[in-house]
Amino acid sequence: MTESVRILLVEDQSIARLALHTIIDPRPDMKIVAETGRGDEAAPLYQQHRPDVVIMDLRLPGQSGFEAITAIRKQNSAARILVLTNYEGSEDVHRALQSGAMAYLTKDAGKEELIQAILAVSRGKRFLPASVGALLAERPPGMELTEREHEVLRLLAKGASNRVVAESLRISENTARIHVTHILQKLGVEDRTQAVITAIQRGIVHVD
Repeated sequence: MTESVRILLVEDQSIARLALHTIIDPRPDMKIVAETGRGDEAAPLYQQHRPDVVIMDLRLPGQSGFEAITAIRKQNSAARILVLTNYEGSEDVHRALQSGAMAYLTKDAGKEELIQAILAVSRGKRFLPASVGALLAERPPGMELTEREHEVLRLLAKGASNRVVAESLRISENTARIHVTHILQKLGVEDRTQAVITAIQRGIVHVD
């Protein structure tokens, strides 16, 4: 008999964790060896348990899923991570894969699809459903924002003016204006409102 796939579950919603236990626990070929609801606890638990697969949400307290993936991959560049999230933007998919995830599923995925994804990732294979691949294909080329532009965009999403952006980031108002111009160009939009709408739709920023 082959050994069970050992899984670390990183998910902050107790109902979602319970649902995953309901799917995984009855299977002899899979076992949840550790779990946490916080992103900043993912890497220490990975170090402790060395699971075969990590199932990772992206929206987590303490540290985002993207940051947790990066932290785990710093420990082990061959870590096998499956993202399971409600985030459905093309930029979310891109960032997760760039961070090192091998699979990306949204939480409306079916039971069998989840099982297939876990098994595929445990064997070192990438798993992207057609719907997720289509999202990734929608992402325009050459639209990489710098970390500073991400910071500016998050402030714009909160309704900040150039002056407020400048004060918040401790830069000049002219520099803030230049960052906004670059953001508009990269997103292919004409004004700040369109930039924010586009950024939310693509998952570049998230509004709680």
